[in-house]
Amino acid sequence: MTISFAERSDQLCDQLRTLEHQTDDSDTLFYCAYLLGLLGVHGGIEAEGKEEFDLSFSQELYDTLTREAVSEEDKKQILSLLESVK
Repeated sequence: MTISFAERSDQLCDQLRTLEHQTDDSDTLFYCAYLLGLLGVHGGIEAEGKEEFDLSFSQELYDTLTREAVSEEDKKQILSLLESVK
């Protein structure tokens, strides 16, 4: 069964929200919030497929991190967090 981008975004958001509620670490909270904001926007794209979403979102995330001049350490942590919920 193929899922929509909105459904895949919801799956990842649910996992990130669970992590948010389980941590007191301010960095983890920031990384979760950062990803949740981007996922909300990306989930609105009319397309389907889990792998397609993951690839498209990863590229958009990388581009956004570069555009916003996020530090290398924060980039590493955000990307690692995303991988942990995939």
